[in-house]
Amino acid sequence: MSFPKIIPLWLFRVIGISMLLVSFAAMLLFMYTFSGPYEFFAELLTDSTNTYPPGVAALLTLLVCLIPCLVISLLLRPFSNVPKLKSQLTDMGPFTAKFTSNTDTSRYGELPSVFSRGLAFIIDRLLVIFIIAIPASIFVAFTEQSHKHGAPYYILLVITILFVIIGAVYSYSRDMFGGKSLARRLLKQKVVDVATGQPIGGWRSFKREILIHFAPLLFVELILISSNKDRRRMGDNWAKTIVIKDI
Repeated sequence: MSFPKIIPLWLFRVIGISMLLVSFAAMLLFMYTFSGPYEFFAELLTDSTNTYPPGVAALLTLLVCLIPCLVISLLLRPFSNVPKLKSQLTDMGPFTAKFTSNTDTSRYGELPSVFSRGLAFIIDRLLVIFIIAIPASIFVAFTEQSHKHGAPYYILLVITILFVIIGAVYSYSRDMFGGKSLARRLLKQKVVDVATGQPIGGWRSFKREILIHFAPLLFVELILISSNKDRRRMGDNWAKTIVIKDI
């Protein structure tokens, strides 16, 4: 039986995300007030006797939170233009062996190895940790001594916040300058437009980095880099980029 496709894909996604946010907010409210449908799960999570493992209680709570979203999605899906599950898995999902592209990437020659790509990621993440952790540690140590008094405390607070912002910006847009982060400069790599070969800027660097910051996707992205002959992951597909050797 065919249904009229009256819901565009963008609206389906907006409804799904909105439902998820509303459901999550309701869950937090009911759990905080120990009322409503989540009272039982709030008691599980705060059970001091450890009758139920905290992980099991948290998983059950999450599943109950997702049920309204799944129900709405299943009801609206027949009326929307959402691609079939098989199409999503083979054309645009995490099990894709090679992203569909009309661009011949062979002109870039030998690409950075999987080890080199992973090493660049680790170095940049360690750099972000140092950028944030060192001033934060100094601030905490000073606070314990000064007890939040005097101009030095507020000066260190502003400096710490500034370094946190710098670390966050670098973490999400590390390739904003000429397509090369500090680690990529060290390892002779750069991120370029897959069609033109031109280095990317801040916005496209953000687009390719935002996905990999979700922990479950990090493993998926590593699989794609390892299995894709172009070494392109989902972030590269979305931002239309490719990592090449900087010769």
